Amino acid sequence: MEKILTVSVAAYNVEETLEEALQPFVTSAYKQALDILIIDDGSKDRTAAIAAKYEAKDPDVFRLVRKENGGWGSTLNTGMKLARGRYFKQLDGDDHFSVENLDGYLAFLTGCSEDLVYTPFLTFDDRTGAVLRELGRYDGHLLPQRKTVYLNEVTDFVPAMHTMTVRTEVLRQHPVHITEHCFYTDVEFVLKCCRFCRTMIYYELPVYHYRLARSGQSMSIEGVRRHYKDHLKMLYTMLAYEKRYVKEPHVRRIFRQRLTGVCDMQYKFFFALGPFGSVKKEVQQYDTVLKEQYPYYYAQTNGKTMRLMRGVRFFGYRFLAAAADRIYQKAKAGVYEG
Repeated sequence: MEKILTVSVAAYNVEETLEEALQPFVTSAYKQALDILIIDDGSKDRTAAIAAKYEAKDPDVFRLVRKENGGWGSTLNTGMKLARGRYFKQLDGDDHFSVENLDGYLAFLTGCSEDLVYTPFLTFDDRTGAVLRELGRYDGHLLPQRKTVYLNEVTDFVPAMHTMTVRTEVLRQHPVHITEHCFYTDVEFVLKCCRFCRTMIYYELPVYHYRLARSGQSMSIEGVRRHYKDHLKMLYTMLAYEKRYVKEPHVRRIFRQRLTGVCDMQYKFFFALGPFGSVKKEVQQYDTVLKEQYPYYYAQTNGKTMRLMRGVRFFGYRFLAAAADRIYQKAKAGVYEG
């Protein structure tokens, strides 16, 4: 049977959640059309042993790939090289796909030939499993359901990793390499793929379920404080990539819509680090780089707070950082509900 979909599962120390991630594929009516790559990124726990059980039971469906630790991007680079499916999608080992919608989506993919298939996704609470939000949904005016469109026709498109399924042949013809040993490179994957995709189709039911509130996540406050420099590295990589390679107006529009949010997020990351003078110097340096080298993004991140901060050369940085720290401490104590 033709493999419809390769799923590249990024698996690093996910023994507690990996079976939840893999089980929807076991029960799928399209199981034999799936190519599930479990990329063990040098785990220290039972991740590889759990994956090996699935491979032993269904070797034509599940493949365990062991490798030295290289970070999230390295699992994606490996998955793209080994993919056998007509389409390629990524899954983190602590997330999962929708049991209810997976088979309908796979049936839909069997008739697709578009470069990019876009779906909304759900976030859910790590502690309770409760669905929190649905993100990425479009109405029929912005993006018609199950109709082929050209990316240069879509004006309001801000893709995320969880929404994207890419035709594998696109990745074969235009190899996409993701920075390794670096967090937050999902943005790199999304934008580099969008550069080469020409056609897109929208499937309106959420497929990806993204886990929130797990301690240690890259977007948790602890993760931000440990890895904010990786976020800055990724951002500079993609700003330079856009300047060098992106020529087509519709691709530039996608990059700018996505990277504007990333630039704004980097300021918020700095404010989350705490009221330290060394961090103030870092945020001033970042602000100067945007102003001198990427003036479009400097202008786009010019809200009320940033205008004030820039006007006083970040003199009040410590007060904002201290306020962010107080919010974080309340959240740890279970007080903050925002």
